[in-house]
Amino acid sequence: MNRRGTQPTDRLTLIFIVVFAAILLAQAKVVTAWPWLLLADALVVVLVALLRLLPARGGSAEFIGGAYPLILFGAFYTQLGLIQLDVGRLYDLVVQRWELALFGQQVSVTWHQRMPSPALSFVLHLCYGSYYWILLGVPLWLWIRGKRDAFRRATFHAALALYASYLVFGVFPVAGPYFTFPRPEGAFIANWPARYVYFMLDNGSAMGTAFPSSHIIASWCAVHAAWRDARRLALVLAPVAFLLAVGTIYGQFHYAVDALAGGLLALGLMLVADPLRRLLDRPLRR
Repeated sequence: MNRRGTQPTDRLTLIFIVVFAAILLAQAKVVTAWPWLLLADALVVVLVALLRLLPARGGSAEFIGGAYPLILFGAFYTQLGLIQLDVGRLYDLVVQRWELALFGQQVSVTWHQRMPSPALSFVLHLCYGSYYWILLGVPLWLWIRGKRDAFRRATFHAALALYASYLVFGVFPVAGPYFTFPRPEGAFIANWPARYVYFMLDNGSAMGTAFPSSHIIASWCAVHAAWRDARRLALVLAPVAFLLAVGTIYGQFHYAVDALAGGLLALGLMLVADPLRRLLDRPLRR
């Protein structure tokens, strides 16, 4: 039976784990749960090692072998939140100064106050809340369509986007305007997409994960991954991802600087994702 072997996403994950663990160990003096968090990271390494023994082709095993970064991203996100709770160091004042220097105001606060449109709020909160559907939907669609290499490519793009975001969060934690300014209220949030988004933030958001906007980075990279192999899907999702980016600011989830940095980092990752994937795949072909 042909074995799956080591894939580019596996190597990318191992690189991420090493750097992520180094960030954790650098802060171990103040992170009380660091041994358990380090053990969790070590178990991911074991998981990656075991994945290479899976069949190269075949049903759920092949799917898990490609999609596991999307299955694990919530665990890494939670780990970041636990680390920041103990570290207690946030750089919001720094980002707020950047915001004032670039835009002359705190755009995430003033925009919706000056343009309190219930209709615009509905649309932008709906698009913002579509983040997980975009992130998970692109690879799932490619899998259902039987495009296995495109599926693995899409999960690599998503993993690269999330890992890059998480590493920045680990060294430069920013809570974001949702946690640092009075929150929007009244008619602005009197719609079900807004209530859904705020429920998710209040029950699952990790402090210190605002800069850059991983919502923008991951959703744009997912659409870019779909462009080659599912052009119609990409055309449907592209305007949603763009409005998602607008919604990060209008809904006071991210500083405008977060969105700008997220867009720039997303563009950079789009350029390097396929060359990096080929580089990490090269040893398999020797």
